[in-house]
This record gives sequence, C-alpha cells and structure tokens, in this order.
Amino acid sequence: RKIKRPGYYQDPSWADVQDHFSGPIPPADHSKALKETAWLTKTQLAMWLEGFVEVNPKELIRVLNRAGVKFVLMGAHVTNAWARVEPRATRDVDVLVQKSHHKKAVAAIQKAFPTLQVEEHPVVTRFRDPADNQVAIDAMKPASDIHKAAMKQTIRVEGTHDVPTLEMLLACKLAAMTSPNRARDRKLQDGADFIRVGMHNKDSMRREKLREFGELLYVGGGADLVKLVDDVLAGQMLVF
Repeated sequence: RKIKRPGYYQDPSWADVQDHFSGPIPPADHSKALKETAWLTKTQLAMWLEGFVEVNPKELIRVLNRAGVKFVLMGAHVTNAWARVEPRATRDVDVLVQKSHHKKAVAAIQKAFPTLQVEEHPVVTRFRDPADNQVAIDAMKPASDIHKAAMKQTIRVEGTHDVPTLEMLLACKLAAMTSPNRARDRKLQDGADFIRVGMHNKDSMRREKLREFGELLYVGGGADLVKLVDDVLAGQMLVF
C-alpha cells in the first residue's frame, strides 16, 4: 500500500520553535574569521588525525607575500566572515593565484610545506596531506570568467591579502553549487553557506553586481543568482 506524504515532515508540536540563528548579527570581520576557522580546523583534526600537516592560513599568506605572489583568499575562511555567525571548519586553504604567478606560488608552497604531496591539474595545483590524502591547499588558476573577475573584485584585509566581495563570493558559490564536477555532499554544503551568507547580508547586497557576476557563469546566471538570494530571504527551499 502506498503511503501518501505531504512532501515534508509535519509535527505541529514544533510549529512555534524557531530553528534559525536568532542572536545579534555582528559585522563581517575577515581577520577574526580567519583566526576562528584556523582554530576550528586545527582542533577538529587534532581530535582524530595523527601526524597531519598543519596549514595555518596566516602562514600561507605570509609565504605567498614573501614570494611576491598576487592571490585572493577563497573558500570557508572567507565564507565564514561573510556569514558572520556560526563558523565552520574546513580541511583546506583555497587561494586563487594570478596566472603569471602560479609557478612561483607552487614553488613557495612546496618549500614552506615540503611534506605535502603535489598534484597538478589544468585548473588547480593541489597539495595533499599524506596523513589522510586529503587536500590541504588548493592553488587555483583563474581559468574561468568568474575566477578572472574574482581576481579584481576584492577587498583588502589588514594590508596582507585580498578576499572576494560579498556579491562575488555568492557568484562563486553558485558556480560551485551548479558544477557537474563537484561532489553532491559538497554542493549541499555550498548551498548551506549560500543561505547563511544571504540571510546575514540582506541589507548590504548590491543586486546589480549579483546580476553582473552571475552572467559570467552562464547566460541567465544573473537572474538565477538574484532569484536564489530572493528565495533565501523569503525562507524558501533552494533549488539549484
């Protein structure tokens, strides 16, 4: 016998319980988020993985700056800043490196973290931790239109490194969410990140920039990006 389902779980006893973050939303603080994310990651790895290679993002930033590399910090270290609350750990540090600086970036990283195993790909050089074969550093190349734009659409943090603007981060998240090459579980994490960033920046998003950057992904991507943000703000389920 088929069971008819309403399409979602219904429990009236939970109707008045709010499940979203209800505290005050602090301003975006990229320096604080960098420290928090690094601490969360180190603490998490120390609990279950022996002999892991610690890649502190601040140390990686110093390494790249000393080598004269132009780069943009990406990934959870930046997402946590724009999300503002409830930061999460991440296994790797992501940097987007200017094309002409990629070789010297790789050389500098190899020298600073000699035990990491190098894996070359057309769009990224990956540095894997031999302790668990997971990626510890991704040195990405600006091969796509969105990543080329991301090299320019940045804000400066403490005079040491650049991070993507709010709208550029959301566009990059949409790129990850819709990529056919990304694992399903990671896409869902990207979706959760997108929601947190959208909810906590509703008054500072520039919609014309969302449309502009979204169109760099595919024709109609600008409208899709704006709609996803609108869905987040309306409390709707994301479909991507």
